[in-house]
Amino acid sequence: MVLANAEVVTAEAAFRGAVTVQGDRITEITEGGNVPSGALDCQGEMVLPGLVDLHTDHCERHAVPRPGVQWDALQAAIAHDAQVAAAGITTVFDSLVVGLRDADQTRRDLLGLIMAAVEKGDALGLFRSQHFLHLRCEVTDPTLLDQVAPHMDHPLLRLVSIMEHTVGQRQFPDAEKYREVLVKLFHVPEDQVEERFRRDAEASRTFAPTYRAAICRMAHEKGISIAAHDDETLEHVEEAAHLGMAISEFPTTLVAAEAARECGMVTIMGAPNVVKGGSQTGNVSAIELARADLLDILASDYVPISMLAAALRLTKDDVGLSLPRAVKMASLAPAQAAGLTDRGEIAVGKRADLLHVRMVEEHPVVRTVYGAGKRVA
Repeated sequence: MVLANAEVVTAEAAFRGAVTVQGDRITEITEGGNVPSGALDCQGEMVLPGLVDLHTDHCERHAVPRPGVQWDALQAAIAHDAQVAAAGITTVFDSLVVGLRDADQTRRDLLGLIMAAVEKGDALGLFRSQHFLHLRCEVTDPTLLDQVAPHMDHPLLRLVSIMEHTVGQRQFPDAEKYREVLVKLFHVPEDQVEERFRRDAEASRTFAPTYRAAICRMAHEKGISIAAHDDETLEHVEEAAHLGMAISEFPTTLVAAEAARECGMVTIMGAPNVVKGGSQTGNVSAIELARADLLDILASDYVPISMLAAALRLTKDDVGLSLPRAVKMASLAPAQAAGLTDRGEIAVGKRADLLHVRMVEEHPVVRTVYGAGKRVA
């Protein structure tokens, strides 16, 4: 297969050229607008590497499409897969919460059901994109370690992140903003919010330090990458670095992002933050971090189509990243952070995960997606 007469975007440059694929690998990259017989004429449109998404809550949203409604886990995973593939995401880390403090047993059981469904879908070849698992561990849940331990040997588990959602810090330094989220998003009755604040604060003091260290030990023993989540202060970042976390996921302040860079951590921000121009909860904007050269990786967070749009948004004059550098944030940089050395860039010998993209009214439209050399969307 040859994708010719394209704007080819490698990790270092963008140029008119062609990409040749044999089997599941890229075998040749050439410059020029020639279209050999049998090649696909891309008519000057972009050919990009497939995107690598380290954080998406999207699979959970398919499994529980409405509060109280639970869908078959395998069917949910298949629907989720189709949507991420159509968005150009060829490698996805399905992010699943462990440690829902107030969830009933049915909701807690969903974790194992989704993990089993992703493993089954992968084994049966049902997916368009390649799936790995990312466990998001809430360290204020008293039962967290018992919930995590059975899953640490899962063959698709490649990333864990450490979360602590309590009022007055990290994602929610503003108590009123957290109150609004609890009531509107999590349906906590208004008259129970203060009690929730109190219990969360007590759980943070009692469990968070011990559980944070324990999860890191477990992950290190298994060779699993670890991310800090919603770090706010210098102290948060220094603790994360001391525990061996190499990824800073969604730092909430410029101070935390600067500290992460000083500690040698790579920083992930949500692509919706870029597309919408700021954080939904009022924290530091991803665009601000990009301007300060503190942004390394984009993740779709909760909107799969946001990844490519965010990367291209960062090439606009007010930020000014080069196209190769911006695309790298959604492809090669996340692949490297997760230890996936075979993908994430258009280079000879790499996995042939490729996108054919057209710009329509300044918005990217993914026309064709290839995963390991095969058309998948």
